[in-house]
Amino acid sequence: MEIVAHGLWAAAAAITAKRSTSARIHVGWAVWWTAFPDVLAFGPSVAIGLWLRLAGGNSGSAAIPRVHIGLPLYPAGHSLIVFLAVFGIVSILARRIVLEMLGWLLHILIDIPTHSLDYYATRFLWPVSDFRVDGIAWWTPWFWAATYGALGVTYFWLWRKGWMASGRVSSMVTGAREQVPERSSIL
Repeated sequence: MEIVAHGLWAAAAAITAKRSTSARIHVGWAVWWTAFPDVLAFGPSVAIGLWLRLAGGNSGSAAIPRVHIGLPLYPAGHSLIVFLAVFGIVSILARRIVLEMLGWLLHILIDIPTHSLDYYATRFLWPVSDFRVDGIAWWTPWFWAATYGALGVTYFWLWRKGWMASGRVSSMVTGAREQVPERSSIL
């Protein structure tokens, strides 16, 4: 799945967890951790390519130079094993379960069935195994439309519950906790 949909799913999950439980979750950090595997995998190459383009003074319309840095950043960022190790270490060091990091787990779990063997199939057991699932490519038009349709329904539901009311979004991102009265359900 692409990074925008990952972020929207993570925000919806974090808002739901924050509003329906007593968990203290910073929605912005959950979204960051959901983007993290792709930022880790593609960020260095994009940054180096942009730097080379800007430093070279190329003002043409040519694409950003493709830079391959040769590190296993994609499989590392999309590995359940790496995630569990990092999550465990961070939780021990923080002396609490860092719930926002579950966005990273959500990213991996979404990518497993939404990447085909033709394009970045998720090696979710890396470095132990190269096993991959031949899923539905997220850019398939009907699947892409279904994804955003489901996101639309999800955010409509959050709005109907009163969890997306204006003035509350900023407090959700900053982590401020406030009581929100349950909206009466017409649906």
